[in-house]
Amino acid sequence: KVKIQKGMVAAITGAGGGIGRCVAQALAARGVNLALADIDQAALEQSKAACAASGVNISLHICDVSSNESVEAFAAEVLAEHGKVNILDNNAGITIQKSFETHTLADWERMMGINVMGVVYGCRAFLPVLKDAAKNDGAHIINMSSMAGFVGLPNQATYSSAKAAVRAISETLYAELAHDNIGVTSVHPGMINTDMILATLDESDDVKQAEKSYKMVKKMGIPPEYAAQRIVRAIEKNHLRIRIGKDAIIVDILKRLLPVGFNKLLPKIAAKARGQK
Repeated sequence: KVKIQKGMVAAITGAGGGIGRCVAQALAARGVNLALADIDQAALEQSKAACAASGVNISLHICDVSSNESVEAFAAEVLAEHGKVNILDNNAGITIQKSFETHTLADWERMMGINVMGVVYGCRAFLPVLKDAAKNDGAHIINMSSMAGFVGLPNQATYSSAKAAVRAISETLYAELAHDNIGVTSVHPGMINTDMILATLDESDDVKQAEKSYKMVKKMGIPPEYAAQRIVRAIEKNHLRIRIGKDAIIVDILKRLLPVGFNKLLPKIAAKARGQK
């Protein structure tokens, strides 16, 4: 377990908004210095401003997590700036709302590059630094999965596949790194009130349905600040996984209790989404 304390360092990808920014704020409030990474400089500046009142040291880094070279450069910059890393939050991710048929191979490569390989690259690049930190204060890895990692959802073939992979990677790391005093948590949010859908909304094969999904998320989604607090608690408790939101809990339970029956409901849900009976 890691006791979060002043002077620790956290490296966070996808820190330009949403859960990533809120985790940064929550950790900064505890005195943790921050290395914030994103592909959007302006968004990073906003996140830095949101954490500025804490008085911690904050460095900003442009990083494309789908590029191993970019992630390795990020890790090197963080080590040069902060000297150590106690917490790695592989938060960056995208979602694409398309049927399997209309998903292009480029869609698959993009999704896996960001949502899966981004986690792999991050863990590989920061592992030596985390091992060093673990000898003194402990270290922890946060990998962002989803409730979509529990089941293959309609119009989410790439997303569900990627998030299931993140769950499996996290479970492996949890077992392998325990003896190094490095904790690993797989995070499975349901609907969170962020703008992640907007980034790829126009790419959907049914923009109107994607817009409905976005409006539902904004109306019913859990605040990202709550998700961030759950993640911080998971670090200190060394939870293998956390489910955030009643929808994530329900999907997980139904899939375990009715592994086949639950999937038989999904064609009806997909048809309803398309306006069919």
